[in-house]
Amino acid sequence: MPFTAQQTITLRGPQWATDPRINDLIALAQQGLAAAVFGDRYGEAVGLKVLHQLALESRNGGNPGTGTTSGSGTGGQITSEREGDLARSYASGAGGGYTVDELDSTQYGQELKRLMKACIFMPMNRRM
Repeated sequence: MPFTAQQTITLRGPQWATDPRINDLIALAQQGLAAAVFGDRYGEAVGLKVLHQLALESRNGGNPGTGTTSGSGTGGQITSEREGDLARSYASGAGGGYTVDELDSTQYGQELKRLMKACIFMPMNRRM
């Protein structure tokens, strides 16, 4: 039985399942993913994309469980940290969209990336 986006979010990220924006976040995530590509696993893909966004928001200082956002607005992966005098560097978040490499920044994004590899046919060339 295929999972819906809501079921995936409730199962994998119950702390975010009651976010008042959840239906809008699901609708937004659906715009970037094609149902024809993922087939029966489309709901799972949408749910993972929403969870990825909520995890990024939470890491950047927001409180997605209540539908509030805050924080410094810093985006991107942490590229370096130093403990003495506390310094942290982030990958540039400029550009506004996400890339497949950006999905590596959360466990949900990594799972979505693996699902993409499993569902999206990638032609291979072979020399003989």
